Amino acid sequence: MYKTNPSIKYILSFYILFLFSCDSGQKEIVQTRQDTIIARTDTSVTNPLFQIAPIEYADSSEKAFRLMADFNFDAWGEMLADTVVYSFPDGDAHSRTSLRGKDNVINWWKYWLIRSRVNSMSMASFNHVPINVISEPEDGFPMGIYDLVYFTNTIVFNEKSVGIRMNFSVHFNADKKIDHYASYYDNNVLIREGIRMLK
Repeated sequence: MYKTNPSIKYILSFYILFLFSCDSGQKEIVQTRQDTIIARTDTSVTNPLFQIAPIEYADSSEKAFRLMADFNFDAWGEMLADTVVYSFPDGDAHSRTSLRGKDNVINWWKYWLIRSRVNSMSMASFNHVPINVISEPEDGFPMGIYDLVYFTNTIVFNEKSVGIRMNFSVHFNADKKIDHYASYYDNNVLIREGIRMLK
């Protein structure tokens, strides 16, 4: 009958004990991290720059994006202020390309749909952070309600798709209409993929 070498038994026992000790240590680390997170999100904590905004603004923001993705631009327009500004991700706060006024924004997107040869857009995996900015931001941005949101936009050009992670700052006016979009994403990906797919 085969006999196990005593030194192998010793090594195996040590290895099993080591695994168990690592596992329990990991649980302690996880628990410590959870406790830290809970401590940091105490409701008594205040911030002089912003407050948490109602979830309805996140819902409204996402509804607007889904209308865009469905190319239902007229219904999307009903959620926009007449003075809405839509800023693209080129340049800085002062030099980036921007569309101004509801009619200009809606007409630009309708024309874009025709000339871009896009078959569909599908936005998913939304993550929202609605905040009420109570201290005046730099660079002339307004105070008030923002939804900071990021999501994945899958765009289909001529039956070929490209996915891109997009980040937006969506500002609401006092009437709960969207009056500013500031977009942040790698526009070069869309340009490169769009040109390649249209060849």
